[in-house]
Amino acid sequence: MRKKLKRDYHLKSLMAGFAAGMFFVLLICGAVLGVISQKGVVVYINSEEVARAVQYQVTQFTIDNIPVYMDQAKKDIPQIVEEQVEGQFTSGKLEIAGFSFSLPEEFILNLEGMLKDNIQAGIYSIIDGMDNDGLSRELGNNAYIIAKKALEEEYRGKSFTVKPLDWLSILVTLEVEEALVLENETATQ
Repeated sequence: MRKKLKRDYHLKSLMAGFAAGMFFVLLICGAVLGVISQKGVVVYINSEEVARAVQYQVTQFTIDNIPVYMDQAKKDIPQIVEEQVEGQFTSGKLEIAGFSFSLPEEFILNLEGMLKDNIQAGIYSIIDGMDNDGLSRELGNNAYIIAKKALEEEYRGKSFTVKPLDWLSILVTLEVEEALVLENETATQ
């Protein structure tokens, strides 16, 4: 009989200890949730990392897509030039020092054709001579600057409320950190 009493005593002690431990854990969790819901949470965003990620994505996108856009532009150039040049030479007269000369229609058509060809060749030359990698890097650098500026001006100190549960709302404040990645990169290079 004595063994049974001892066993019941240990079971009661174990259950009481478990209940007390759970009570304290719930009390601490409740206190932490109370403090968080009252004071809020500050989330730090590394502006350098975000801006570098945006820069990389824009650079890669433009490197991949500029040739596609330029090929499409090359296909559209003849039609655009045709629309712009057609009808520019409606008068077949040339006036020099008060004397007026009539120009043959064939000459006017040939002149218009040569003008179209020269304009198209010039535009193709410009497109083919473009430094796509340089343009992509420049667009990426501009995106980097825009992303850094937007994070600084638009999101630094911005607060909003998050409701993970219906009865719990947490104030979240964004802080933008400046990382010194550029200094570290130049030091290692």
